[in-house]
Amino acid sequence: MRKNNSCLLGSDIGTSSVKTKLYTLEGETVGSAAKEYLLSYPKPNWIEVQPGVIWTAVSDTIKQALRSARIDSKDIEGIGISSMTPSCLPIDKEGNPLRPALIWCDLRSVDECDWLRENVGFKKVHQVCGNTISPYFGGPKWLWFKNKEPKLFEKTWKILQCNGYVMYKLTGEAVIDFSQAGLCVPAFDLNRRTWSYDMCETMGIDTDILPNVFPSSKVIGNVTSSAANSLGLRKGTPVVAGGGDFACSALGCGVYETGEACLMLGTAADLLIPMKGGPFDPRLINSVNVTENYISLGNVFAGGVVRWFRDLLGSFRRAYKIDLKFLDEQAEKIPPGSDGLIVSPHFIGNIAPGWNPFVRGVIFGMSASHTAAHIYRAILEGVAYGVQNILEIAREAGADIESIVAVDGGAKSRLWRQIFADVTNLKVMRYTSGGDATMADAILAAKGTGLVKDFGKIGDWLKNADENEPDFNLHKKYAKYYKIYREIYAHLKQDFESLFYLKG
Repeated sequence: MRKNNSCLLGSDIGTSSVKTKLYTLEGETVGSAAKEYLLSYPKPNWIEVQPGVIWTAVSDTIKQALRSARIDSKDIEGIGISSMTPSCLPIDKEGNPLRPALIWCDLRSVDECDWLRENVGFKKVHQVCGNTISPYFGGPKWLWFKNKEPKLFEKTWKILQCNGYVMYKLTGEAVIDFSQAGLCVPAFDLNRRTWSYDMCETMGIDTDILPNVFPSSKVIGNVTSSAANSLGLRKGTPVVAGGGDFACSALGCGVYETGEACLMLGTAADLLIPMKGGPFDPRLINSVNVTENYISLGNVFAGGVVRWFRDLLGSFRRAYKIDLKFLDEQAEKIPPGSDGLIVSPHFIGNIAPGWNPFVRGVIFGMSASHTAAHIYRAILEGVAYGVQNILEIAREAGADIESIVAVDGGAKSRLWRQIFADVTNLKVMRYTSGGDATMADAILAAKGTGLVKDFGKIGDWLKNADENEPDFNLHKKYAKYYKIYREIYAHLKQDFESLFYLKG
């Protein structure tokens, strides 16, 4: 087998973009590309993406990464693909998508969750799945599709995840890995690691329309002739099952043992915590890790709020340089606590740990003296308060977290990393070389094809860590703001629900 020129291809389908990278067996990036795409919002709480848009983004970035690397596609030894999850992406027998994919933040299936609570019950769902009942999970999304679009449901051959659709296009195989299946509550038995026939029968969903479940590093198929010709890949290149972007982000920055946490700072801030196993706290999201142990997480809307604010200022771009670096520079001039301004960043509802689809964003304490820089800094701090809440719950569930590794676009902000360190009173690290979901995709492909023996190899691939140490005095100051942050939600909880139904 070739060693000097051998490469691995990793592609990560995020909520708003696709990133694809080519890695050597030493973890060096030799080619990369990224492409953004738009989501659609047909109604409040409805968030979709066109499968064709995802496939085009993956296709384009693979071709661009190959061109930038200037390598022969025969040197690619394996492919791993991760994606946002859970989703509902139905295809027919010919592999054609039947509708836009309902993605993780789509919260339309409120009625289906009420039905599950009445007909299955929280206790049984938690016993089988290790999780709660929420529109976030895959099962209610599938149930909504079955109930509200029965004619399309009847045509469905398989319900896939976003990377599952891409892998089907690459290999002709319909698959899902353990980490994503674990989020298809209540259809997946978390302890037995298989589809729950009882749960699926209760929902009226035949397990035949669900993809086969595999460990993340398992080779599930090979690139077909048509896919090879379309993308410039080698026919027969092995493709592994991949995983959810949350679990791949943790592995990609070397977090797969207990004691550490990964902070995935993309559209959402996901705090990912490797766990030994149950009992699982239902306030968190619990699943199988791509390393085949367990992982728990909570999340807060993060980069999505930052992008919203940046775009809100878009009308001033001709007069001012409105970009994130500029906003960071201005926010650094604002004192911690943003002069009494607190932002609750739940602009699209709250998933774990609040599990409240009705909650919305709040800018609290606004006065005439506050500027755009105050609001921006308060957004960064508000996301950090949300992460602190997740940390507290994880510790109650038995996690002993000593440090955080931050990854993805938001982690590039030195200011934001320092805010996280001060709010949580933990060291926050970021690897400047490697350390994202695509690197995990690559290491999964390497393990699946026998190029590495275990996941410890990822440590050799990670280099040059930036570290932000917490300031304990600032932590004490932030703790007071954090207390108010928690109380804002408690005071407004019923008002959020009343407003939701008033709008409806």
